Amino acid sequence: MAAKLLLIDGNSVAHRAFHALPLLSTSTGIFTNAVYGFTIMLQKAFAEAKPEYVAVAFDHGKVTFRTELLSSYKGQRPETAVELRPQFELIKRLLRAWRIAIYEQEGFEADDIIGTLACQAKEVGLTCLILTGDRDALQLVDEKVQVMLMRKGISQVAIYDVQTIRQEYGVEPAQLVDVKALMGDPSDNIPGVPGIGEKTALQLIREYGDLEGVLAHVHELKKGKVAENLIAHAEQARLAQRLATICCDAPIKLDLEYCRRQKPDYEALLSLYKELEFHSLIKGVLQEMQESKEGAAPIILPSPQPKVRSLSLPQPRLLKNVEELAHLARDLARQEEVALELKLTSPAYLEAGLEALALAWGEGVAIFEARQVSSQAVVMALAPLLDRDKTSLLFHDAKAALAWLMGAGARAGDPVGDTMVAGYLLNPTASRHDLPELCLEHLDVALIEEPNTLLNTARRAYSVFRLHQVLAEKIRLADMESLYKEVEVPLTRVLAAMERSGVAVDLATLDNMGAELEAALERLTAEIYKLAGEPFNINSPRQLAYILFEKLGLPPVKRTKTGYSTDAEVLEELADKHEIAARLVEYRQVMKLKSTYVDGLKPLINPRTGRLHTSFNQTVTATGRLSSSEPNLQNIPVRMDLGRRLRKAFVPREPGRVLLAADYSQIELRILAHISGDERLREAFLRGEDIHTRTAAEVFGVPLEEVTPEMRRRAKAVNFGIVYGISDYGLARDLGIGRREAHEYIERYFQRYPKVKAYLEEVVQQAREKGYVTTLLGRRRYLPDLFSPNHNIRAFGERTARNTPIQGSAADIIKVAMVRIFRRMEEEGLKAEMILQVHDELIFDVPELEIQRVAVLAKECMEQALPLEVPLQVDVKWGPNWYDLEEKSLA
Repeated sequence: MAAKLLLIDGNSVAHRAFHALPLLSTSTGIFTNAVYGFTIMLQKAFAEAKPEYVAVAFDHGKVTFRTELLSSYKGQRPETAVELRPQFELIKRLLRAWRIAIYEQEGFEADDIIGTLACQAKEVGLTCLILTGDRDALQLVDEKVQVMLMRKGISQVAIYDVQTIRQEYGVEPAQLVDVKALMGDPSDNIPGVPGIGEKTALQLIREYGDLEGVLAHVHELKKGKVAENLIAHAEQARLAQRLATICCDAPIKLDLEYCRRQKPDYEALLSLYKELEFHSLIKGVLQEMQESKEGAAPIILPSPQPKVRSLSLPQPRLLKNVEELAHLARDLARQEEVALELKLTSPAYLEAGLEALALAWGEGVAIFEARQVSSQAVVMALAPLLDRDKTSLLFHDAKAALAWLMGAGARAGDPVGDTMVAGYLLNPTASRHDLPELCLEHLDVALIEEPNTLLNTARRAYSVFRLHQVLAEKIRLADMESLYKEVEVPLTRVLAAMERSGVAVDLATLDNMGAELEAALERLTAEIYKLAGEPFNINSPRQLAYILFEKLGLPPVKRTKTGYSTDAEVLEELADKHEIAARLVEYRQVMKLKSTYVDGLKPLINPRTGRLHTSFNQTVTATGRLSSSEPNLQNIPVRMDLGRRLRKAFVPREPGRVLLAADYSQIELRILAHISGDERLREAFLRGEDIHTRTAAEVFGVPLEEVTPEMRRRAKAVNFGIVYGISDYGLARDLGIGRREAHEYIERYFQRYPKVKAYLEEVVQQAREKGYVTTLLGRRRYLPDLFSPNHNIRAFGERTARNTPIQGSAADIIKVAMVRIFRRMEEEGLKAEMILQVHDELIFDVPELEIQRVAVLAKECMEQALPLEVPLQVDVKWGPNWYDLEEKSLA
């Protein structure tokens, strides 16, 4: 079988990728969607074609031999998007890192270069595959040349050979030039013959063979107007033919050694992926590096980026038994920083066993294989390093390690550092904070896994030690040292304990709720069928769209690729137009409750503990808030009574205990009053007034006692809308009022609270100057969206700039409170346990004898977490389950 040359039209693929993908950018504002899409297409083409040779052709400027033939050639095309222009150089850097040949030639377009290289390749016995989104390349197809045509986005391609073209067009590939000569091409400004479209052009070429054959037999044509136009525009058609013909003799030469497919320059490729924040692609490169230990050949075209090195690991010391581990732990207890890496038998760390561990300090590394040793023995040996009063341990993902250690009986203290948390603080919008990616980003080191598990564990421990030194300094320079050391790192131990504690679930209550929800679904289904006039599959968007928009004649709100949308937003908008839409909204809410929070929770209950052990994610949200997963216990619906009653199933772990909830009251509005300095807003909180009633009085110009429930409802929507940067359109939709009325509410609000408006304008301006915003504790969030030329993206960046300091400060405050409460409960030897955090609320499982103490302690720590110009207020309730909580006086 002949060797294959893959020829890529660089300009065509780049444009396709740019328009197929949303506008992506790095945290520093570099646009990357075309580069990312180009990379994916390159990998796809390599996987499918498996070429021995590869080359990419690019246009070289706008002036070519075609513009000399026709000055207006491609003259109507819009300028290349400003977001795409700088990505061409990034694509070329990508190709250099891949060691792929690049061809450009002044005066010629990319397809001319491809045509020339294809002809030369055939002469030396190669077959060719052309990757492009331009159908002009189909004219090059023959027995040795195929075209991989990008048809839709970057995911759908079609292979064209001679037979495919014959079937689709009914002509030979070379005849497609004459078809284009007749019909013209508006996209390239090629004129053609007026009145002749593709169908007529194909018929003429099939009958007469080529353009000259058509012109020679023009008098035989029955269609008078077509014949007249052919006679009148014969020279125009001949010009179009010359313009459409791909040149196959450009002054370039195929260099097979230059085009030979090689292994990438992995170091340059990793550096570029790191710079462009292609985190999803880095893992694949590291895997390829692992499979190719012999290293890469010299770089043909060097990348200007810093070189990535492999990790240089000191010779590890192998600890033979648990006694040697204990002896080393006693020696290392004097060190200021020691990295500990645990190799567990499963990612499910609450239940996993221990395979191995490694310790790293200074220039030393030690490994211990733990398969034959009990977890308790390992923990006892490590006790000097785990001491609660003075620990020196560094981790990557301290929460997971501490949760395992606690489960093995350790009384661990707060760690000194956590590289995962540190990496998150420095770049909170990154999708992942894995150790290999952080090493690549901050050390220019490739952490490659070895087949030897022990050696992998040692490499990770040593990487954590090295990496933390760099990250800690970067955090200090970013003024986040206090946030890191006093809040985020101690919080890892709090979260580990919370995950181990879990929350108990009453299965009988859950089953009763399931039966009630099933009955509600049956009732709603019957009502929906009656309103529709027939039974149908309620869960089928297509059948539902037919009922709503064709049978019942409701006005469509928006379209999707497959028809009219029936999503929640559409149904809510239609709810006041027809009762069926309101019933459908309720049906979906009930279905969600049953599938997610009844049927979905049962399999997640740990059979050993009888509890749900959710994961609290510390490094996911960009604002600093914690999130919850597997299951998400922060998202149990509270708007519907059925949803709220699900909380009845969450109970104390044993008789003689209660659940206690401590909840911040309107914390974000209090933070807004503090940050903005608005006197009226501060005064309302200092007087202990109902802030929504006070705002209603201010906005509607009535005394406090004359504020109606509807006025308060609208004022509440404005209050929270301001925090989240709501527009008049959004407020109008939320309140069901006109946009002008909503605009007036917002304007009145700003007239009464002018410093709030000034703050919201100022914070956006500062964000543009610095590139980021900060919370009250110094947490940073970078906002490249503020500099986007796209209005919608830029507006989103502005809303984020306004909201992040408020929402992020609220997240910081409750984290401070969690750390302080946890420490106080430890110091006082309380049996109560913190088990859940739901944004502004903390839930505790408390012995009845400790209720008053824990209630006072929680309220005190939460209200004093951070001094503000207005008081923080915490409401405390307790009861037999999460639903039946009552507020009681604190002694």
